[in-house]
Amino acid sequence: MLSPALTFALVALFTFSGLVSLAVITDSLMQARVAYRRLMAEGEALRAGLVAQAAAAELRLRPARPAAAAVTPLRRPARLAMAPLPARAAA
Repeated sequence: MLSPALTFALVALFTFSGLVSLAVITDSLMQARVAYRRLMAEGEALRAGLVAQAAAAELRLRPARPAAAAVTPLRRPARLAMAPLPARAAA
């Protein structure tokens, strides 16, 4: 049989983990409700003919492509000449 202290510790651990998971699920539901309301409001604005403007932080500009890189054909890199090494006799 388990000792009463160990039984109490296990019950407390499971109760705590259940409460934490309940809090996480509740928080997720609240965030989902806010996101759903925001999406519905944006949908109503789009149906009314208004266009939502993206925030400047969400816009990405294309990186500038250098003109020379588009014209230059692919080439193999030049081989580097190896300097001759002196042969040494093994003793």
